[in-house]
Amino acid sequence: MSYEDFFKRATRTEEQPNGLHPFPFQRRLAEEPWRELLNVPTGMGKTAAVVLAWLWKRGWREGGREAAPDGGTPRRLVYCLPMRVLVEQTERNASGWLENLSVAGVPGENKVAVHVLMGGSEDVRTPAWASYPEEDAILIGTQDMLLSRALMRGYGMSRYQWPVHFAWLHNDALWVFDEVQLMGPGLKTSAQLEAFRQKMGLSSRSRSLWVSATLKRDWLSTVDFDPGSTTPLDRMHLFSRHYPQLADSISAPLVRISTKHAATSARLISAPAVRESETEASNREDMEIMLEWIKKLLRRSGRPAPPRGVLEPWSKGADNRAHGLETDNRTLAQPHAGRAVPDSPGELAAEGGAEHGVRGRAGGPAHPGAGTRLPRAATRYLNTALGALSC
Repeated sequence: MSYEDFFKRATRTEEQPNGLHPFPFQRRLAEEPWRELLNVPTGMGKTAAVVLAWLWKRGWREGGREAAPDGGTPRRLVYCLPMRVLVEQTERNASGWLENLSVAGVPGENKVAVHVLMGGSEDVRTPAWASYPEEDAILIGTQDMLLSRALMRGYGMSRYQWPVHFAWLHNDALWVFDEVQLMGPGLKTSAQLEAFRQKMGLSSRSRSLWVSATLKRDWLSTVDFDPGSTTPLDRMHLFSRHYPQLADSISAPLVRISTKHAATSARLISAPAVRESETEASNREDMEIMLEWIKKLLRRSGRPAPPRGVLEPWSKGADNRAHGLETDNRTLAQPHAGRAVPDSPGELAAEGGAEHGVRGRAGGPAHPGAGTRLPRAATRYLNTALGALSC
C-alpha cells in the first residue's frame, strides 16, 4: 500500500467517500525523517499530516500493523494543545482516522488507543494508558495537563504517580506542540524540556515537533535550547510547483466551499503592499502559488479573478440576508431626548445601561432592588450617529 492510498482511506467521510489526496508536504512528512518545525498555512491539514505520518512510520496500515516501526519514530504521540476546544477537535479527527483504518482500540488490545488529558476527562481519573507503555498510543491534552506531568507535578493526579507519567512522557514519546502562538509561557517550557532531554539522555529516543501557521524560530530560544539547531520542513517544497493543478482533483462540494471567500482572499493576497509589508520574504513564494490556486478555483466557479497587483475596494450594497444580517439601516438606540450624545462616554456611564437590558444600570448607582453593582468597565459605549450603543 502506498502512502497516498493509506492517506485516502484514513480521511474518508460521507462528503468525501474516496478520501483526500495528501498534499506534497504531508507526503514528505511521512516519507522523510522527522523535522522539528512545521510551518503550514491554516486549513492545510497539519493535524492529518502529523498523525497519519506517525501511524505510517509506526508500521500501521489498514487493518493492523504490517511493517516494522521506524526506529526514529517514538511509540507515544503526545499532542499538546493550548485550548480545550482544540483538544476535542483533534481527538475527534484522530479517532475518525483510526476507525477508518480499523486500527482503533483500547489499552491491552495491541492496537492504537486515543487518550484525552484535560480537566474532567476519564483518562485523567483512570489513566489506563500508563499501564500499557509497550503499546502505541496517542495522547491528546491541554498544555496544563501534559506539561505539568512532564515537570513531574501532574495536575489532577496522585503524587505517587508523578514519576510514572514523567517517565512515559520523556521516553519513547513524540511531542507535538500545535498552535504554538497561543501557548504563552508553555512554549518556552516545551523548548527547555527538549533541551534537557537532549543533554541528559534517555533510555528511549524522544523528540519534539512545533507546529503553527505563524511559527518563528526565535520563539523557541531558551538558556539551553538553540532554535538554530531545529530543522524545518523545507518551505520550498511545502507546496508543489504544480500546486494549482491540485484544484483539478478537488471535488465539486469542496470547490463550492473554497470559492465562498476566495474572491476576498485573492484581492488581499494580490496586493503588493500586503506581500511586501506584512509577509516575510521567505513566505512570498508560497503566497504567489496560493494566489494562483485561488484564481484557478475562481475560474472553475465562474467568478473572475482580480488583476494582479490590484487591491479592490470593499463591495458596497452587499446583500447580507444569507448571513442573517440586517440589510437596511435601523436605529438601535436613540440618544436621550432633548440633548445630543455627549462626547465622553463617562456622561452616559451612570444611566446608559437600562435601555440595553443591563442589570443594575452598569457603571453607575445600582438600581433599587437589583442587588448587584457592575464595575464601570463592565459596559462600554460607542457614540454613533444613531445614538449610544453599549456592549
